[in-house]
Amino acid sequence: MSRSITHYLTKHLPENNQWERIWILAKTDFKLRYYETTLGLIWAFLHPIIRMVIYWVVFSYILNQNIPNYGMYIFSGLIVWTYFQEATRKGLMILRNKRYLYENIRMNPYDGFTSSVLSTVINLAFNVLVFVALSPVFDIAFSFQVLWIFPILLNLVVLVYAISLILAVLNSFLKDISQVWDVFLLGMFWINPIFYAKTLIFESFPALMYINPIAGIIVNLRDALMYAQAPDMSLFWFDWAYAFALLGIGMWVFNSFFHKAMEKL
Repeated sequence: MSRSITHYLTKHLPENNQWERIWILAKTDFKLRYYETTLGLIWAFLHPIIRMVIYWVVFSYILNQNIPNYGMYIFSGLIVWTYFQEATRKGLMILRNKRYLYENIRMNPYDGFTSSVLSTVINLAFNVLVFVALSPVFDIAFSFQVLWIFPILLNLVVLVYAISLILAVLNSFLKDISQVWDVFLLGMFWINPIFYAKTLIFESFPALMYINPIAGIIVNLRDALMYAQAPDMSLFWFDWAYAFALLGIGMWVFNSFFHKAMEKL
């Protein structure tokens, strides 16, 4: 299957229309995730619901987290975390997985990253749509404040893009970086306010809210989606500054070491 897809892409991807090429790559990446499954794209809706139910049962009835509307509270946090985890793991492998394209098609080196991020954004959109569809069942009412989700999620996308640039280059030189990143993600998973109230950790260790930008994105997205509130603007602007600073570092690393990284593969 992978060989036939590789042949198709190298034969049919346009070399002159950059945005068409990026969109075709993104659609292909997204479709491959559900290729040859019985339910196909229905899994894009089922995955977030199944995760929410499992964590809801565990943390509500076993660990006794007394948070109102707890199932949707978890869901709102998982929207951010699932995207961050999936997209950065995928970004880490871009140079390896798309080496055949870089070698056979004249394309901007950044196109592989743009298409990868776009394909994961499609899945992110599915998760948001599922949340919106379930909201009336849980008596969640939206206001104009919900529009804040667009700059908040865009902030998340920029952050992921920046991290992907750095990880992909590191992955060419350090073979164990994927294992290191998985351990890092495991630690990040438990210090973010996905399952518990933000006050549980962040009142005792407020610096964590700024050291870890995912926390601020989760808090602000949850406020906009669940509580019809504007984001905490100090966190909002800090997270944007963090993402742009990391993007600058990522582009410098990528521009400086891209060709050496490709030779290492």
